[in-house]
Amino acid sequence: MPLKDGDVVLVHFTIKAVEGDKEVIVDTTKKELAEKEGIYDPNKQYREAVIVIGKSKLLDAVEEVIRELDVGTKKEIIAPPEKAYGPRNEQLIIKVPVKTLRRQGIRPVVGEELEVQGRRGKIIRVTERFAYIDFNHPLAGKTLKIELEITRKLETDEEKIKYLATRWFGVDEEKVNVEVEDKKARVTLPPEIVVLKDLDSLLQMFLNDIYETTELDEVTVAINFKFRRAREEVKSEETEEAKDETEEASEESSTESEEEEKSKE
Repeated sequence: MPLKDGDVVLVHFTIKAVEGDKEVIVDTTKKELAEKEGIYDPNKQYREAVIVIGKSKLLDAVEEVIRELDVGTKKEIIAPPEKAYGPRNEQLIIKVPVKTLRRQGIRPVVGEELEVQGRRGKIIRVTERFAYIDFNHPLAGKTLKIELEITRKLETDEEKIKYLATRWFGVDEEKVNVEVEDKKARVTLPPEIVVLKDLDSLLQMFLNDIYETTELDEVTVAINFKFRRAREEVKSEETEEAKDETEEASEESSTESEEEEKSKE
């Protein structure tokens, strides 16, 4: 059955950059393949992407075909630059004084990546006075071959909320607790999300996705903290103190007994 707007699906994908007769894998959701191709990133979570049909931001080439796919089917797409990351734009290569970068703690070295006003760029050339920073997407101007596989369509509200949490907060769905009753949901998130940048914005987008993909009337979101008190440590210290007091009392008693024996003699 074709997918419709608002459906939440899990998708495996692999993206290859087509360079003449060569195809180079540049991204994948599969850990084993990333390791095999030498592109494994330890900071990345390798799992199916969570996609909300009609809402998730997708490449044009993917957007055109994804509704036609069924769960379990695979599709290979050829995406020219205009339907992928666009053509390269030479105006996105910016010249910056080297001393300006150094003042900001940025090394003026070719290959160094940096972020300026939310845009990521890479230094591609350095002269004595200037560094040239390329803000084009790394895949701009490239034709891509994209392999898609829809592995699952989420049906229940509980499932949708759990996987939407993985989408926005990067947490394992097993760490998300969801209780739904009478069109009301209580969502408990793990404590590690409090360190995320722009958490308030992520929560807003998370709730908006829940609104768009379910029929719930009310959602309560909580963060579960468990404090580990040092009770055992305190108890151990108290035991040691009691032991010391007992030993001291025993020594005093022994001393008194010896003095009594001497006085009798």
